[in-house]
Amino acid sequence: MGTTHGMMTVSKQSMTLKVTPPTEGLFDLMVFARPSDSPGPYHWVCSYQIQCLEPNSRENLPENPFHFWGLHQKVKDFGIEDCSWRGDLVVAARGSLLLTLQTTRPLLATYELVHQELDASLSKKCLASQAEEDKLSCHVLCPFRGYYRLSVFVKDLGDTVFENAANFLIRCSGPINRNELFPSGLSMHCGSGTYTRGRGLSNPSHPAPIITTMQGKCNITFHARPDVEVAAVLSKDNITNNKYPMERYVLLTHLRNKVSVCILLPEPGIYKVGLFGRNKDHKDFAHICDYIIRCFSNPRWPPFPRVYSLWRRGCILLQPRTGVLQEQSWVTFRVKMPKAYKALVIGHAKTELKPTQSKIWEGEVHTGPAGTLLKLVAKFSQQSTSMEVVLSFDVGSSG
Repeated sequence: MGTTHGMMTVSKQSMTLKVTPPTEGLFDLMVFARPSDSPGPYHWVCSYQIQCLEPNSRENLPENPFHFWGLHQKVKDFGIEDCSWRGDLVVAARGSLLLTLQTTRPLLATYELVHQELDASLSKKCLASQAEEDKLSCHVLCPFRGYYRLSVFVKDLGDTVFENAANFLIRCSGPINRNELFPSGLSMHCGSGTYTRGRGLSNPSHPAPIITTMQGKCNITFHARPDVEVAAVLSKDNITNNKYPMERYVLLTHLRNKVSVCILLPEPGIYKVGLFGRNKDHKDFAHICDYIIRCFSNPRWPPFPRVYSLWRRGCILLQPRTGVLQEQSWVTFRVKMPKAYKALVIGHAKTELKPTQSKIWEGEVHTGPAGTLLKLVAKFSQQSTSMEVVLSFDVGSSG
């Protein structure tokens, strides 16, 4: 009958087999077994005859090449202590579930979601996983009715091979809208966890990987080691408001022991924020983790100013926070740049900013006509005669 017509769960003390014959008739059921530590062949132990008078017309179970359901009988050897899902069937009445596995040591995990209508690329948009010191989590979305197999594979941090630790049967009666699936390209490191701490980030403002905002904006903060530099990339699978590049909707602020990632959304939808980091020993940025931001209201935030490479640790944009300024208006500029010796705003005219005692450069700037590009420039060396661009602002039409 194959794995689509039977469901076997195994523990250290017992085995349970549920059989669903596909048609009426008489069936032979043969049971084979071997010692759990043996690499040898399975041996026949007993047989049953099953007479089916009326077949179950429900949908077949998904194929399971691992031949067991639920937790592996040696799941504690893998480092898994407990599981949030009980029984041999999990029901997703509204199309979404959260699996949590308590662990005795830090583990990494990958997941596989299978359904007869789900292809490999769409399946990846149904899973968001998080690995913490003592817990593994996976958010699961079900876009179709029927039965799913969720397989869990784990490994220790230093190992190279993932091993199958569990296979769960999910029945979905109320599928989620396919427009609400997760973004493409999520890594196995979503939200904060083992990997973020290893990269020098701690005390996150948002430990969980999914952030829902009705305002269309959020601010993710971490405590960061002084030698860590962070970058962030915002993306969306289908963007319609593409007047400005997505990089303009993220603004990073690096303080000595804290990093803040401020995000504005140009339109509703589901976004991915990828965080990357490097330190003095590594020239290139390496991926740290991903966040998922969901917004089902109708935000229309303008972008931040364009940021240049000299926007470094200690720089704080106080005013204006928007990167699109109204034409022919006076705007107060207040920017903290601790290592600057001189600062100007250059557009249709030049305005020199004056420093306060706390190294905040400030001044009143006239924006000029629509289409003007205002550049905040600064000199970071007393010996240098050149000014370099730090931020730039667009001047838009008031109409």
